[in-house]
Amino acid sequence: MKRFLSIMLAIALSLGTLPLGAFAAVDPKSQEFQNYLTEIGMTESEFVTYLKDVQEATLNDFDNLEELKYILGPLVDDQNLQEMLTDLEITEEELNKLLEENGKTLDQYSFIGDLYFDVTNWLYPETQTPITDENLKILLEDFGFASKKELESFLKEYDDSIKNYQFIEELESAVAGYYLAQAEEELMAAMDSLGLTMEETERLANYFVSLMEDPNFNEETFMVSLENISNRLMNFADFDSASDLTPEQIAEFIAIWDDLLNLLNLKVEYYLLKDGKETPISFATLIQMDDIGGADLLIKIYTKSGEFLVDMIITKEMFGSDFVEETGKNLKDTKKAAEEVKKAVDKVPATAPAKTVNGGKLPNTASDYLQNTMAGLVIVLLGALVFRKVKTRRA
Repeated sequence: MKRFLSIMLAIALSLGTLPLGAFAAVDPKSQEFQNYLTEIGMTESEFVTYLKDVQEATLNDFDNLEELKYILGPLVDDQNLQEMLTDLEITEEELNKLLEENGKTLDQYSFIGDLYFDVTNWLYPETQTPITDENLKILLEDFGFASKKELESFLKEYDDSIKNYQFIEELESAVAGYYLAQAEEELMAAMDSLGLTMEETERLANYFVSLMEDPNFNEETFMVSLENISNRLMNFADFDSASDLTPEQIAEFIAIWDDLLNLLNLKVEYYLLKDGKETPISFATLIQMDDIGGADLLIKIYTKSGEFLVDMIITKEMFGSDFVEETGKNLKDTKKAAEEVKKAVDKVPATAPAKTVNGGKLPNTASDYLQNTMAGLVIVLLGALVFRKVKTRRA
């Protein structure tokens, strides 16, 4: 069970750190991209070289052309240059001095986003903190290591060691990088085990992006509601079947599920799957069954408006005892987990460009974490909350 839970959480974390980049890239042969090159006055070769030299990136690091254009910003001109100076509260003379001190010239920057990013870093340099027992203890807690020895063993798997690092920020970045790489591998295995295709995963992620980019979406309210649902779920940690519950408790269990789906603007259909036959079943009936004759559970997920998102199969072998309790605890810790993974992701050296103007949305960073973590979290809940309490018997 713990193994399955770790895989499912890897889905959540990986969706957060690799929102859509795993599924898309800028097509250099598309007419849209060729039109963009004409607009900025560069050849394909010149542009690719610029990305490599300035952004340390390739076209594959961007989900689409819109993201690429958003990150780079417009070409540098007098207007946006003055806007940048005003925003950063520096003069043109001070800008030129900064450029000179860092071995750069204004002519080296084609796009305002790159200039803005570098100037901001020069004005507000990131500090490096020597490793101490105190901040190492915090790192261990943040990443869930029981001891320094356990962290050392983890690093050893990647031919690395704590002694290779002088600053805590560098160590955090390395641990986060290894952790996320591991999660990515588990993501692919988990998707396959659940029967989820890349297309379905992208569709689910896109849905949550649209849901949480809604002007009426309030992140704090959302997380509070999620924590409330998790607290209610924890009350059901000890029951083994519906016969252990009173009618009132069954009604509450159903209400928890309804509240979760309403929070996420989803509706779900359930089917018992056996010998290739799908038998529709309601959620209320499902949770009151003590035996489903060795069937698997097919879950079809739709938006409230009826748009199909994904379907997935939860097999009878996937679940064991204590799952509701563990799921509730993980839901309860979602807020803290989001904060810690956000810090971890922010510290991973980005292969995609982590640059934007005026604090804009960054690709492949924790700015997308909440949206896409919820996509993964829903996968955990849709399979776990229901199926844990249905006692199965091998056919």
